[in-house]
Amino acid sequence: MTSPPLPPSYEELAALVGQLKLLVSAQAATIERLEARIVEQEAEIAELKRRLTTDSHNSPKPPSGDGLRKKPTPMSLRKATGRKPGRAEGDRGSRLELVADPDVTVDHHPAACGDCGDDLSGAVSTGYRARQVFDLPEIRPQVTEHRLQQAVCDCGHTTSATAPHQVTAQVVYRVGVRAVIAYLSAYQHLPAKRLAEAMENLFALPISTGTVLSVLGRAHEHLADFEEQVKEHLSATPVAHADESGVRVAGKLHWLHVMCTHLVTYYGIQAKRGREAMDDLGVLPAFTGTLVTDALASYTIYGNAQALCGAHVLRELIAVTEDTRRDPAWAQSMIDVLLKAKDAVAHAVAGGHDALPAGVLADLQGRYRQATLCGIAANPYPGTGPRSKARALAEQLRDRTEEYQRYMVDFTVPFDNNAAERDLRMIKVQQKISGSWRTLTGARRFARIRSYISTVRKHGINPLTALRDLFAGRPWMLPATT
Repeated sequence: MTSPPLPPSYEELAALVGQLKLLVSAQAATIERLEARIVEQEAEIAELKRRLTTDSHNSPKPPSGDGLRKKPTPMSLRKATGRKPGRAEGDRGSRLELVADPDVTVDHHPAACGDCGDDLSGAVSTGYRARQVFDLPEIRPQVTEHRLQQAVCDCGHTTSATAPHQVTAQVVYRVGVRAVIAYLSAYQHLPAKRLAEAMENLFALPISTGTVLSVLGRAHEHLADFEEQVKEHLSATPVAHADESGVRVAGKLHWLHVMCTHLVTYYGIQAKRGREAMDDLGVLPAFTGTLVTDALASYTIYGNAQALCGAHVLRELIAVTEDTRRDPAWAQSMIDVLLKAKDAVAHAVAGGHDALPAGVLADLQGRYRQATLCGIAANPYPGTGPRSKARALAEQLRDRTEEYQRYMVDFTVPFDNNAAERDLRMIKVQQKISGSWRTLTGARRFARIRSYISTVRKHGINPLTALRDLFAGRPWMLPATT
């Protein structure tokens, strides 16, 4: 008969207890680590959900990036005015109208009486009602042959006439064809192959892609002096707008920089985004006025003063009001302040004033300061890890108060940076239609020609007319009074 097992000794029990303590401690550490990870993941999930709800109304994304999904319910920042939608009262609108001198007139006479049926072929007309048809004739190229006549001198030497300066080869395209090529490329965003097809289909002109590239290269060369003039103008202007956007060039990310006013536009393509690229373009380093931008830090060293885009920060504030994890009341208060100040400035300008009343300005600035402090208090920062979007925005509004309020104290400065954003918007359309540029040379050619077209349009000039003048050797230049 076997004896029962001996009970564990004190030492063995102590060792087991020690092991259990180690297991419990390890388990507690694991639980603590997992709980921290859960908190971290919940924050990541909330941020990803927030990003899924961002579009052009609550972020810097352009409207073209919203896609075809159902549009969110718009959050109006304005109070209802009571005005009915549609054309304003008294506005004539526009429509196809009769012209006084039609190119072709066709008379139609009634053959028989509409009542009794008698023959009216010999009846005298007593009046008419005009109906006009607008159409395009078949477009064919006009070919001009220049015959360089030869003559023999008494000395026996044969001399040929000199060709006009634009007739440089046996067969050439004149300024009208070149202007249309540059227009379709830089303004209508057609890539070279589709542009060549359009020229053949529209004008019966067999254009090769090589000819397209050659024409664009010549335009780029002829616009060198124009670009320098634009740079000089921007350097001396009192208020200018600047922005940048990513583009694809030769399969890599590059940056399209724009600097503009209501009269001129300058585009530059660079491989980098920040100060090195801005210095290399050569416009901002010489600028001495007030620069209107978004909150990119690279812009802060340029100009004598900076102004930050109100429309840009409004979209960020809207995103905060839609995030219910923390109290968003401060963001709505800031929206109200910024819009009230914008309306107050517009009202003062309409009344012929150049400054807000001191009391009104002090009230707006006080409400602005209170909103930023509430935003910081509503989004506490524990001291470790990244700040929340709302906290970072509130701190930015506090730290850059002067730049955000510039339009309140200087009426020459606009509320937003929409001028630069508008000039960039169509370049993004270019990327959607034609894709990326294959070479940096091609991208820079496009940028310079587009600068020319954008600038002449701001002066009310037909871009096709300006391009014809360019290829005729007399490019449009900025007036001395600009």
